[in-house]
Amino acid sequence: MTLDLKEIKPITDVLGYAVLDSQKLEYSLAFMMLMLNNELNLSNNEHDEKIDNYMQSLSKKTLGNLTKQLQEIVTVSEGFKEKLESALDARNYLIHKFFHEQGENLLTINGRENALVLVKEKRKKLFECYVFLDPFIKALMGVKGRSAETLNGEIERKYEQG
Repeated sequence: MTLDLKEIKPITDVLGYAVLDSQKLEYSLAFMMLMLNNELNLSNNEHDEKIDNYMQSLSKKTLGNLTKQLQEIVTVSEGFKEKLESALDARNYLIHKFFHEQGENLLTINGRENALVLVKEKRKKLFECYVFLDPFIKALMGVKGRSAETLNGEIERKYEQG
């Protein structure tokens, strides 16, 4: 039996969005760690290269490593930890197990419908965790005397100047 790629496109579309959500989540965790790093001064232009290097080093870490590293930097509640673990489990399933475990299901209409529901559930966990982190990021920015608008303006100016 041959699989028509058009038949799995709805599934691969949602998988693509889930990967993007996972990357946004990774960046959010890295940004939280930047906000928690007291050695880097976001207001000091002399720290720009150090900040860029720090974020670049974090961008090479997996979601699992970022969640562990964040928990080494700051104590998080059980609910916070559960949200991170749920998102990590969803991400790992989609990236490492989905096609292996769902491959045969993709051959039938009913199987594809079930697989699509599963992918949407996993993506929802990733997106919910990303949204969950937003108030914490805003609070950390506030502690550092930053606002999203101020930070966006500084980033725009930095990249306009080259």
